[in-house]
Amino acid sequence: MMTRGTRHQGRLVLTALDGTEHDLCTWLTARLRAGAPPGNRECETGGPLFDFDLDSVRLLGLIGVVDEVFGLELAPDDVYTARTVDGLARRLVDRATTRGRGGPAAS
Repeated sequence: MMTRGTRHQGRLVLTALDGTEHDLCTWLTARLRAGAPPGNRECETGGPLFDFDLDSVRLLGLIGVVDEVFGLELAPDDVYTARTVDGLARRLVDRATTRGRGGPAAS
């Protein structure tokens, strides 16, 4: 479970506190491992996202869960260019921080 965040309109809103990126890596890794075939469940967060057998269906599911839980919109290209769980977590924290500084809010 995320340890850094607050609930706002039913969503967990990320805060720019130390540890948020690490917590996101843990959350993302758990999500990806849960749906991966048994041989791919031990992939590391610094390794390629697609080592978790992230096909197009699972990719869209992950994007939907991120939007539902955090209120952050992702496009498939965001995931492809992030390349790793660490990179995706960093991208989500950056997006949440930008939104908190007057950037576009997710509807």
